[in-house]
Amino acid sequence: MVSLWIQWLPILGLCMLRPLGVFLLMPLFSTGNLGGMLTRNALLLMIALPLVPVYTEWPVPAAGAWGFFILAAGELCIGLVIGFCAAIPFWALDMAGFIIDTMRGSSMASVLNPLLGQQSSLFGLLFTQVFGVLFLMSGSFNELMRAIYHSYQTLPPGGGLHYGPDALAFISQQWQLMYELGIRFAMPAMVVILLVDMAMGLINRSAQQLNVFFLAMPIKSAFALLMLIISFNFAYGSLLEYSMFFKNLSSRLLEAFS
Repeated sequence: MVSLWIQWLPILGLCMLRPLGVFLLMPLFSTGNLGGMLTRNALLLMIALPLVPVYTEWPVPAAGAWGFFILAAGELCIGLVIGFCAAIPFWALDMAGFIIDTMRGSSMASVLNPLLGQQSSLFGLLFTQVFGVLFLMSGSFNELMRAIYHSYQTLPPGGGLHYGPDALAFISQQWQLMYELGIRFAMPAMVVILLVDMAMGLINRSAQQLNVFFLAMPIKSAFALLMLIISFNFAYGSLLEYSMFFKNLSSRLLEAFS
């Protein structure tokens, strides 16, 4: 019985490395958000169990412990690459919230975001929490699981990563897409805040004794929140579309690394 455990525990550990790399960068499945490391490890174990029967088809490390370490590092790096693409909508929403809070003058009121594990703005916390719920309700989580399992066909274990110009260009494109998604999400609120600032500037020209700085803050916050409520369906639609087609995106990324 002990020998059986010794034989299968390293195999199970290798199967968990690629999903672990995804979860390390995916804000929704961080230990702080799930309530502890035990819950995350249990979820990783559930994802890894279907991969155990196909381990016999994987290449066996030829260099002993060093080969096993290289194989484990490669699996973890592949998971990190997939997790990078999966986390882009969450990072984009946090950036959009910070932009809006900076323009309305409340960027100093930062709070701890349990999804990202760092200080975030108030709107950034709201946007990421709402998108986390939509991510689980819309089937994007199933798409993420499909991307993880499909990655074993696109880039089998032991194949290694090859950083070529196509791979670096694809990562640069995804990084630029994060900025585009964040600015696109925040654009309606940015426009209405700019219009309020212009209106307050005209009012201050005629009533210079009026302190428009403190007067504009609640007005900008109210108009920005109203505009966000109106545009939520459209704004979250592009982010959910990105998550729903994530398997094809990750396949293209892994093909660039293969």
